[in-house]
Amino acid sequence: MLLKEASQHQTLNLLTVIISPPLRGVVNLHYHLILTYRCNLKCRYCGGTRDVEPKDLAYSIEDLKNFIEKDRNPVIAFYGGEPLLRIDLIEEIMDSIEAIYVLQTNGILLHKLDEEYLRRFHTILVSIDGVEEVTDAHRGRGVYRKVVENVRKIRERGFSGDLIARMTISWDNDIYRDVFHLINLKLFDHIHWQLDFDMFWEEKEEIKEFLEEYKRGVEELVEMWIEEMKNGKVLGLVPFIGVVNTLLKKSPKPYLKCGSGIDFFAISTNGEIAICPVITEYDFAKVGDIFTCTPDSIKRVHVGEPCTSCFDYPICGGRCLFLNIVKSWLGRNYALICDTVHSLISNLRRVLPEIKKLINNGIISEKMFEYPEINNGCEIIP
Repeated sequence: MLLKEASQHQTLNLLTVIISPPLRGVVNLHYHLILTYRCNLKCRYCGGTRDVEPKDLAYSIEDLKNFIEKDRNPVIAFYGGEPLLRIDLIEEIMDSIEAIYVLQTNGILLHKLDEEYLRRFHTILVSIDGVEEVTDAHRGRGVYRKVVENVRKIRERGFSGDLIARMTISWDNDIYRDVFHLINLKLFDHIHWQLDFDMFWEEKEEIKEFLEEYKRGVEELVEMWIEEMKNGKVLGLVPFIGVVNTLLKKSPKPYLKCGSGIDFFAISTNGEIAICPVITEYDFAKVGDIFTCTPDSIKRVHVGEPCTSCFDYPICGGRCLFLNIVKSWLGRNYALICDTVHSLISNLRRVLPEIKKLINNGIISEKMFEYPEINNGCEIIP
């Protein structure tokens, strides 16, 4: 989501985080490739087309190819705006550049993708926020039904990759109800959610009550998740799988789960490279460009305090690089956001012995938690 209220904070001293020199020889990166900042919806979070120029791609496919081909095994995720407004570019890029391809879309134009290209995607993330009334309240009347229809169609047309429901959780969401609803659709391999940043820019008393309800809902989801496990099924709830995968490792190493600023970058329409696709317009987020950088010479940016001293840092990895950088803007809400992460991890630590027992008894396997196979755009930590 575009953080409209943050526009006055364009400049920021990057000394608030840790900047490391380029990691020479390190490639195999994930690139969120912004094809356009235009959108065919006006979602409540960002209002539609982002106020960023240029709106559309202002460099050549050859420029992009010259940059990407220096990466041994790149992952390219088409992003926007709404990337399917530029299906012509998607096809041209996929024909020109060898890569693993991902698509993040609002789903409205999925039916327009040619089957040849559709089947080449490793992962498709589709925005849907839960039950029909909530999704339509967030994204527009009729959006839910169109998205569900198109998701069904791409399966019928031969898409066999990972299909992810990408939820934004806001004031009117009930996390348990909405996730459970998406599970019952039996359309998605995985479900991922993120809290709506726009809720946190004002210090409203209601936020505490909302987050308490959210934490209770997550706890109920964990209980349901474990019950399903007893029958040999690990439901594809990305935040749970990702955290448990880390907890199962004997010596977890702290790392930002989305890879932002480390092995995950965004390429804007002007060729500039940023640490995250939702903040490409901010100077502090820019770490290079496709014309003068190679994949291994992009500046790396790491989270700093208070995350690095936190007892949950080895599991969480810092949650969000952007939030870590702008923590002073959020006031007390920064701690409230962290509290939701501590609660999530605590709930999953609590059931870890039961998960290990199910693994040891052969009812489930540890491999079921080894997700994602590639950095597919899921931040893992909500």
